[in-house]
Amino acid sequence: MNSYYLYINLRYAAADDPSKAIRTFHIMEKFRTSPDEEAFLFLLNALCRHGNVEEAEEFMLVNKKMFPLETESFNIILNGWCNIFVDVYEAKRVWREMSEYCITPNATSYAHMISCFSKVGNLFDSLRLYDEMKKRGWVPDLEVYNSLIYVLTRENCFSEALKMRDKMKTIGLQPDSTTYNSMILPLCEAEKLEDARNVLATMIGLKLSPTVETYHAFIRSAGFEGTMEVLDRMRIAGLGPSGDTFLLVFHKFFNLKQPESAFKIWVEMKRYDVVPSCSHYTVLVKGLASCGLLVKAREFYAEMMSNGFLDDPKLKKLLKEPVRGDKDKRQRQVRKVKRNKPVSLWKGGAMQWKKGKKQSRKRKIEDSDSKL
Repeated sequence: MNSYYLYINLRYAAADDPSKAIRTFHIMEKFRTSPDEEAFLFLLNALCRHGNVEEAEEFMLVNKKMFPLETESFNIILNGWCNIFVDVYEAKRVWREMSEYCITPNATSYAHMISCFSKVGNLFDSLRLYDEMKKRGWVPDLEVYNSLIYVLTRENCFSEALKMRDKMKTIGLQPDSTTYNSMILPLCEAEKLEDARNVLATMIGLKLSPTVETYHAFIRSAGFEGTMEVLDRMRIAGLGPSGDTFLLVFHKFFNLKQPESAFKIWVEMKRYDVVPSCSHYTVLVKGLASCGLLVKAREFYAEMMSNGFLDDPKLKKLLKEPVRGDKDKRQRQVRKVKRNKPVSLWKGGAMQWKKGKKQSRKRKIEDSDSKL
């Protein structure tokens, strides 16, 4: 198989131009005496990895005469819907189509579906497919058990998740960092931090190194001091913190309406040798503005511009001051209403306003019904 053509296919797929990737594949096939199944599967994978799952599925079906439908090609499409888009509806549809085309699912097919169901918290279907695959003679692998441990923990069945981990050991599968992250992440999301710390301690005791995902899980549920502690641990472990870590922290504190904590983290970021990017400035400016700190937000926007980043029209609009004339006009109208309107009529006026609003809403509903 010509690696040069593979590179072109992957490059086009990565550039979000699936049509060119497919066209290149057909050109390549013209110079062959027999279809190249390896190139076909390579292209399916490349398309799905870059988010073009619909195009990959259509390409597979259109070429079913040249490349007969089989489990491996369907598994590539399943992986796209299950693990890239996490779209249960589409995953179920493809699963049904496999049956319609008389394609028998294998262990990989079940692993993809169980992964998808677990990610959306569907415990029932995860366990149902787990039992079904065993009845059909397929042996669940580490990926399947990690998915089950995640969904059990997420759905408040932590003790059952621990039993599932122990069951893995009895059949010769050794829990890895992903296994313990599958418990730590949902425990942190549920703010069951004591249980999460116990799992982390067990993980470290088994000489399994925490990953970036492990630390990020604790950051999401930590306060300012806890966040600083996790950042220091990440640096000691040689896992950053990276620019993405700080974006996560800024989003968290601004969502909690804690701009002071976000600003302190901004100052500390330099200590970790992380240079602010355009994304960092954007999150900071938007966050400060959303918390009513427009003056501070404008200062950082000016700093952003002085550091050579491009002007952002949306940010400028967000930071724009209200027009002075319009503000004075509104204030004069309010004063005029207060002078001309007797205090004793306020209640009646409010009732009339509500009545008028109700009638206006009624007219909108009638207009909407007439359009239907």
